[in-house]
Amino acid sequence: MKKSIIAIAVSTAALASVPTFAAEGSTADVYGNIQYAYSNDNATGKGSNFEDNGSTIGLKGETTVSDSLTAFFKYEVEIEADQKANGPDSGKVNLDQAYVGLKGDFGKVQVGSFDTIYNNAIQDGINQFEYLSPTKAANTSEGDTIAYFSPSMNGFEVQVAAQVKGDNSELAAAKQDGTAAMAVVKYSTGMVSVALGHDTRDNTAASDAKATTGLSVTVAPLENLSVIAKYETTEDTKDIIGLAARYGYGAGDVYASYQNVDEDTAGADKFNEVAAGVTYNLASNVYVFGEVGSFGNSANSDTDTKSAVGVYYGF
Repeated sequence: MKKSIIAIAVSTAALASVPTFAAEGSTADVYGNIQYAYSNDNATGKGSNFEDNGSTIGLKGETTVSDSLTAFFKYEVEIEADQKANGPDSGKVNLDQAYVGLKGDFGKVQVGSFDTIYNNAIQDGINQFEYLSPTKAANTSEGDTIAYFSPSMNGFEVQVAAQVKGDNSELAAAKQDGTAAMAVVKYSTGMVSVALGHDTRDNTAASDAKATTGLSVTVAPLENLSVIAKYETTEDTKDIIGLAARYGYGAGDVYASYQNVDEDTAGADKFNEVAAGVTYNLASNVYVFGEVGSFGNSANSDTDTKSAVGVYYGF
């Protein structure tokens, strides 16, 4: 599924008390994937198109700091891989993720650019597609973020994050401190998992940003079946109710999502989104997929269809 840097401040005194390990305590790996899709999008008038679907290449690794402390990093870029001809988008490279961190018995802390904790906990279960992208509530952008992930405590997990832009950023005209805060609480027991998330969205360009809050409940009655329900609300802006299911049939997955979107805007109508897809594994790291969806909009009663077929090769 489609599924950035500030320094960690550590005192000299603290570093002096940590034993140093030799280089053999470090590992580094190259990884990546190449993805293509052939899509048909009536909603935006794009028509049919052969395109890159998020190909990436990256480095990741970790270093033993002590018996109970490990440092880690990840650096990943997206590369447009669908055409060689000269042009503004040909071979374009964009940062996808980049972060460093420490992990141990205390949990994990990382700093840099990565998917937000709110997006991972609340939105990914419904937005489970390889190509299609259902509507989601607005949340803080990626980058310039420090996050803490607690260990599981009797099924409970706590995650907190802050995006720190500072007062010398592009947001200075609209924001004085340039800091957005996010928090997620998770609880898992048996076949049920619940996540509650909140995002202040203080780093948007809007002078009066509205916070987003979401609740996600996942039930897994079978090892290869999961059912997810979601509710999101952005204050005075948008409410979304979603339901999704995913079933592993052995050679791949079958999945579907439904959403009802209610925009709190004068003259706007509620609308529904329904989409489904299937993957088929050619090997453990190679699969093909097909997806189709029906998407409404708040402006009128029109319904648009989007579809795609594609291939993924990971390494």
